[in-house]
Amino acid sequence: MKPIKGIISCAVLSFAVLLTGCEKTDIHKIDPIPKELYQKTIPETFVVQRGNMQPTIRLKLTQNSLRYYNYSVDLDDLEFGQLNVANGDYVKAGQVLCVFKSDKIEKKVSDARETLEKDQLLLEHIKKLKSINFDPEKTDPTVKEYAGNIALGKTYDDQIVAIEDDIRLKQIELSESQRDLDKCIVKAREDGVITYVSEAISNGVVVKGKDILTEASGDVGFYTEVKNSDYEYEVGAVYKAQSPTMEFDVEITEIEENASGSKTLHFEPVSDDVVYVSTEKFEVIIPLEEIKDVVYLEEKLVYTATNEKSFVYLVDENGFKDPVYVEVGPVVDGMIIITNGLNGGEEVAAK
Repeated sequence: MKPIKGIISCAVLSFAVLLTGCEKTDIHKIDPIPKELYQKTIPETFVVQRGNMQPTIRLKLTQNSLRYYNYSVDLDDLEFGQLNVANGDYVKAGQVLCVFKSDKIEKKVSDARETLEKDQLLLEHIKKLKSINFDPEKTDPTVKEYAGNIALGKTYDDQIVAIEDDIRLKQIELSESQRDLDKCIVKAREDGVITYVSEAISNGVVVKGKDILTEASGDVGFYTEVKNSDYEYEVGAVYKAQSPTMEFDVEITEIEENASGSKTLHFEPVSDDVVYVSTEKFEVIIPLEEIKDVVYLEEKLVYTATNEKSFVYLVDENGFKDPVYVEVGPVVDGMIIITNGLNGGEEVAAK
């Protein structure tokens, strides 16, 4: 309930100062003081629960390995073309994720190819002319037509060299332009999952230098460390791995004994369809035997006095907090069982 203020006439309790550095209070040192009329804030209260409880074991899973690939635009004058993926989509290596358009780059590629084609045709033409007009037999200085033949051959050779140089330059230009054009088609580097799609690219807006997509890739396996408990883990046992948006079956493939006495459990997805999972936090929840008809409340609402006894702040009908001893049992998923001192339905407050 929300804190509210009102005028309440009642006894005022003065609380002893807590010991420095601990959360313990001796409830026998809380002395009553005379009643006064004053303004106070009614504390936020929590209802003590009674019923059945379902204990669980929660295993926080860590993924074996992760690699991230951030895709961005580093070219000018690009226009949005097509976005083929959404956040959470599985992708294969080489799959087209996003396509951009650039009239400028496309024209450079087209012009370079056209020039190359013309130069190749011209080169073939000059070589053919040389083969027709230049006589390789007339290279002897004693031959009558030697000088004119040599000069003609040199003219053809100079033209061939110039055209070949121009072809090489155009091939470099085409290669660079084609590389830029290839950048307009964003492809997945590995098998993985899309973990981020920028709002800009989702709306068809191209922003140079900003990440547009993130792909995560890596090993689909998990591991977690568990301490000794009564629960027996077995290789081959299958559980459900869960995140806020995904779930799938995982199997224990290995149980590793640690020097500290703990164990490391290794998991793999059961289905081959789970080629990769996202960077979300996954856990395995194992239900245990239900506990019948118990009184319980949040563990944080139970405190420890200096005499090591547990107590709660019970709220009376006037909104005042009275410390009351309780006996406690095990903690189940953040809820502590009260074995004596409360019956369920009472209201308690935080310190």
